Amino acid sequence: MLSPNSAIGMPNADLIGVPGGIDQLTTPALILDLPRFRANQARMMRQCASAGIKLRPHGKTHKCSRLAAEQVASGALGICCATPHEAVAFAKAGIRDLLITAPVVQPRHMRALADLHNDGAELMIVIDHLDGVDAWEALLECSARPLSALVDIDIGMGRTGAGSVEQVLAIAQRLSASKTLEYTGIQAYSGRVQHINDYRERRRTYWCQLDRLDRAIVALKNKGLPPAIVSGGGTGTFAIDVERGLYTESQAGSYIFMDVEYNEVKLFEHQPNPYAVSLTLRTSVLSANVSGYVTLNAGFKSFATDGPLPKLSGAAFADASYELYGDEYGRLVLANSCAKPTLGSHVDLITPHCDPTVNLHDFLHVVEGDTLVDIWRIDARGVL
Repeated sequence: MLSPNSAIGMPNADLIGVPGGIDQLTTPALILDLPRFRANQARMMRQCASAGIKLRPHGKTHKCSRLAAEQVASGALGICCATPHEAVAFAKAGIRDLLITAPVVQPRHMRALADLHNDGAELMIVIDHLDGVDAWEALLECSARPLSALVDIDIGMGRTGAGSVEQVLAIAQRLSASKTLEYTGIQAYSGRVQHINDYRERRRTYWCQLDRLDRAIVALKNKGLPPAIVSGGGTGTFAIDVERGLYTESQAGSYIFMDVEYNEVKLFEHQPNPYAVSLTLRTSVLSANVSGYVTLNAGFKSFATDGPLPKLSGAAFADASYELYGDEYGRLVLANSCAKPTLGSHVDLITPHCDPTVNLHDFLHVVEGDTLVDIWRIDARGVL
């Protein structure tokens, strides 16, 4: 729990520990249901243990070093980072085992990571081009220990990654001969397949991509370069990743929160989705003058708008719907069966896409029951 001094300047900090305090929150406020989050985390840890793989959850989902520390304490191997900014924030908070999952090519970003490495952080980078090896070797020539590197492989998305087995082999051979970089394994991730809702369709599409990963692994073994680490996968492909058995560690991230998009994805073929929604946005009614709807204080600046609309959480407005209504405003459209909420009353919404929604906010309000037990700063938000 935050000490009073550490909470200074945080909205709602005076409500920490107050019974019923969540009913007094200033909104919009991101709410994390702590028991649900911990149950999701424990369930994923059990699934990984049963499958014989490690969990390195992706920090881009939450961008919160306090939450990352919870994941590591629960048994996660380390944390994935999408950006150098995330890695720096997490390392400063004491999270030391970090994998940056995108190639890092900007000189200032590279120097910042090199400084973390030289200060003792256990970093891994990914490289998808031989020029990247040259740049990192030049930067690290005076380092006392080599920096771990994975070969990033494109298995079908086309965003980053070596595009052919020959390119994968060339990078791995170069890394294995390097004095300043250490060949540690490979990474392969396909983002678009994560949200193919139908399980069978997702499996068919992804299985062909995993064939490309399999061929790369076989080629590396044949050259005497077996990858100690095969990292990748996500919440949407976890069951398929386990079935195929190629990965040594999973980068799943959204399972901790869930959202409107992932609630529509059938994650496992023969069972319902096992993860509960733990993240919601609490909003407030600020105008109720028009028949049929009320205006809420959360709009484009509170939600990611790259996917579906937010959905109502709980049964209070089961027949109502949310519509974006401006930068700062949303509209709660009421069915005839819904009683119009009063001014200032709270309305909770499930986020449409959790990762970019979190990036719009500064704090997670951590609750147990009706009590605000903590506030966690989203200290890795932003892009630099």
